[in-house]
Amino acid sequence: MTSTPTRLSYEARILVAPLGASGNAMVQAMAAGNLTNIRIVADAGQSAASVRDIQGAVGTEFTETMADLAASADMMILLGSDLTEVPSAFVATVARAARANGVLLAGILVDQHNWESARGAYAMAVLRRELDMLVSVREIGLATAFIDVLKGGHRKPADAGTAPRAATPATNAEIENSTGRGTV
Repeated sequence: MTSTPTRLSYEARILVAPLGASGNAMVQAMAAGNLTNIRIVADAGQSAASVRDIQGAVGTEFTETMADLAASADMMILLGSDLTEVPSAFVATVARAARANGVLLAGILVDQHNWESARGAYAMAVLRRELDMLVSVREIGLATAFIDVLKGGHRKPADAGTAPRAATPATNAEIENSTGRGTV
């Protein structure tokens, strides 16, 4: 016997930490590309971070400890392009907070460059050591789509007059027929 899920969808709580000026520029591009429901985190020193919504105006930031931020997140993503801009100490602080709270820590490098320099090579070593997952993509649009998928996809406002349809034996049969999978 199968049970009906109580939640029809899930939206992950994601923090994005831009790594340097290149990361900040990418966050702006993601906001312009209508990425929503993501919080942006910047180093505020002494294991603290300033936080704002990706669509929030400059000046709407608030400060919180990295430990509290990690405890309120499902995933933390470090975002950058120029490896010489990676703040290694901040990466280590974020990683400690993520590990202590069981939060997945990922990195997205967009059209990465300067990895062949000594500073870039060191930054890459730090990222490889500290991150659970490191992804490299060619352009910001791919990174935006990837983050959108990780958080659970783009949400449209629910129609107030329409309730979600609960799964019934008929709808389960429709799903099984369309996917070619029967019940186990």
